[in-house]
Amino acid sequence: MVEIKPFKGTRPFNEEAKALIAPSTDHLSIENIEIFRKNNYWNYLKILNPVGQLKESDTLLEAKLHFNEMKENDVIKKDIDDHYYVYQIEFKGHTQTGFLSLANIEDFTNEKIKAHEKIYEIRMRERAEQMLNIKTQIGPIYVIFKENNDITNLLNSIINKNPDYDFESFDKSVHKLWCVSNKEFILKLSSFFSKQIDNFYIADGHHRMGAMKLIGELKYNKNINQNNFMIAAFSSSEAKIFDYNRVVKDLNGLSKKKFLELISQNFEINEEDKAFKPIKNKQFGMYHENKWYSLEYKELLKIDSFIDTLDINILNNYIFKKYLNIKDVNNDERIRFIAGCHGLGALEKKVNENKDSVAFSIFPSNISDVMKVADNKLTMPPKSTWFDPKPLDGLVVYEFEK
Repeated sequence: MVEIKPFKGTRPFNEEAKALIAPSTDHLSIENIEIFRKNNYWNYLKILNPVGQLKESDTLLEAKLHFNEMKENDVIKKDIDDHYYVYQIEFKGHTQTGFLSLANIEDFTNEKIKAHEKIYEIRMRERAEQMLNIKTQIGPIYVIFKENNDITNLLNSIINKNPDYDFESFDKSVHKLWCVSNKEFILKLSSFFSKQIDNFYIADGHHRMGAMKLIGELKYNKNINQNNFMIAAFSSSEAKIFDYNRVVKDLNGLSKKKFLELISQNFEINEEDKAFKPIKNKQFGMYHENKWYSLEYKELLKIDSFIDTLDINILNNYIFKKYLNIKDVNNDERIRFIAGCHGLGALEKKVNENKDSVAFSIFPSNISDVMKVADNKLTMPPKSTWFDPKPLDGLVVYEFEK
């Protein structure tokens, strides 16, 4: 079973939460992020990515100074009592309710908290340096747990009350937060996880998780709480995964006719009169030269590996590697990834800007597949899960200095 703990979160006090939170580059262009930062003097962007072009040491110093300035001016304030923070997000007709808490690093080490992505050393160490600089975790690690009626009912008992925070964020998602210090609630929620929930599964924040584990292993400073990290936890039945689509720069020297002929060996191809969004597994949309096609995988041979049956890997193995000469989708400069939340129009726009390119729309990964991959200690293919909406950075932060 997994352990959760209440904590004394640091949160907006004399400033609106929507002005403080750090916009994600997933939804905003670099230009819009700069505008957001300039319009909001008090903002976590100055800590996560401060002052642009300064040398690294100066950048870290600027981040620390701004964080301290926020605390000194009571822009943010640390709670006196331990809380669980019940958290609800509404986005495009979808609602999910979870909570912010601490989890135990040992549960990650012992694989009770499971990953489905590869963690890269450089990115992990950059995250660790950023957090150690202010001894604070600004963004929670987004985790999911298997649906549980007791937990759902307990959380629902809170959301009927007026929230402490209620605002629309930069991407039009609505965020509500209830700060709960009631001891009976805290005991109940803690007990449900310690007795009923075997695992957490990381949805988003693998490198933050690796960074917090690294910080825990350093053990260089007795004034740092090195056993815990902050999570935003939601039920697997409410977490939402969007499609994660692809655009490839060219057809690897093939003509359109030859390319269609080659991929028809493994896919049933049909022309479509409008943008094609797959409605089931092993079905894909393809856009090239102002024309949409639907592709359906023929399953000519039995695939023994579960990982290779995933839609992303069918596309990788039977089109990208086989005919487009893309061996490493994570590092090949000819491929771009576009989140499904931007719509199929974003694919058309990208392809229309370069007539040689081709786009593929993909059916979203299933949450059960993500959990199965993690249970089997495997990793999902790169850029195959797009969880949205996501918990915000900076709504509640965890200062891990004692």
